[in-house]
Amino acid sequence: MAIFPLYKDFFRFLRAIRAGRDPWPVYQDFYIRPHRDFFRAYWAAFFPHLDVVTLQDRVRRVRPGHYTALSDLIAGSDLSRKIANTLELCQKRLPVVSRPDVYLVVGFFSADGFIVTLRGVPVIGIGLERYRDFHLLNIILAHEFCHFARHLALGLDRSGRSERLDRKLISEGLSVCFSRQVFPGRPLCDHLLMSRQRLNWCRRNEKMLLALIQDQPHSDQLTPVLFGTGGFSDGIPPRAGMYLGYRLVEDALIERGPEALADLLSIRDVSAIWPPASTSC
Repeated sequence: MAIFPLYKDFFRFLRAIRAGRDPWPVYQDFYIRPHRDFFRAYWAAFFPHLDVVTLQDRVRRVRPGHYTALSDLIAGSDLSRKIANTLELCQKRLPVVSRPDVYLVVGFFSADGFIVTLRGVPVIGIGLERYRDFHLLNIILAHEFCHFARHLALGLDRSGRSERLDRKLISEGLSVCFSRQVFPGRPLCDHLLMSRQRLNWCRRNEKMLLALIQDQPHSDQLTPVLFGTGGFSDGIPPRAGMYLGYRLVEDALIERGPEALADLLSIRDVSAIWPPASTSC
């Protein structure tokens, strides 16, 4: 396992443009070219249609002052130690073939945590730009660690691409259940990365959510509805699919035992766990 603090070169870029230099060539020289393999893989996976003009425009609108709070946050945190300790806890709970490399980046559109395939191997990425504190970082790392393990179990190379609904439910449900096993003292809403109010809505409407997927669990049309990150879609709040996936996997683990999570990493079809055997005929 290695931790790659790419963000340090982003801050080198910020210091360089304070002198009034054109941000775009400095951004390329200080940040993109030294890490070209990572960024090529990342953009191909998540932003395949991102054009250079759009990126240039965004880079030229960067102001060093916009990142002062992030710089101070990182300076006051031992990120490498925090990440190493979290991955050690994950490894103890779920041994895998190899420990993941972790890339710490500052982007313009990156997720808080993600998996990308780099040189044929899945790695964990952490997009730092939206963090205001690191309260949830260990949970996000544990969540992505489980995605990493599932990639190894299935030989997946689907980062950034749309997933069939039931596979998305399984993947996210496994990761939520896994982070709960690693950090059992944290509230469920933290593991689901949603507010307590939204969690309460999901609990009240669980039967409706299950009915929604019952007739089309293999469709991908419901994926943006259940896993969207914007406003309500068709009356469904953002990230409701996280809760639904969690409940499907939780029921399977209640029946099989918590150690069965490792066995569930390789399932491809939701029919393997839903409906639970206790409720089927």
